[in-house]
Amino acid sequence: MQEPSLGMMQGSGGYGGDGGGENRQLKAEIATHPLYEQLLSAHVACLRVATPIDQLPLIDAQLSQSHHLLRSYISQQTHSLSPHDRQQLDNFLAQYLIVLCTFKEQLQQHVRVHAVEAVMACRDIENTLQALTGVSLGEGSGATMSDDEDEQLQMGLWFR
Repeated sequence: MQEPSLGMMQGSGGYGGDGGGENRQLKAEIATHPLYEQLLSAHVACLRVATPIDQLPLIDAQLSQSHHLLRSYISQQTHSLSPHDRQQLDNFLAQYLIVLCTFKEQLQQHVRVHAVEAVMACRDIENTLQALTGVSLGEGSGATMSDDEDEQLQMGLWFR
């Protein structure tokens, strides 16, 4: 199976072409870059925002397996980038890190908005049920499950 082209460094160094060796070399350059760990962490943070809780172990498993592949890239790394290509890679990875962090914030906001909408819809359903039956779901304590969720959601929004 051929690895997808990263589509960068198509200048003087000849990176970004169809050659698998060049692609692997570029991945090795990225894997040894000082921003790599931050990029990986930011990427995983984006995934964790919208991944169902029961699926989170899959991310961890994938991360634990990725170290073997990274070691293989690193073992082939020769630091053969020209100064110009090195600067392009530095700039690209710095911008990519900013994009990932911004995207994570947008994902979190999207999840919060939909959580609020879901809580409001549940409150409407509870009110409709009370109107139909004359019984409140939280008659014992005066609190319903959605009250707890509202409180947790508000605390999450206040302490961001």
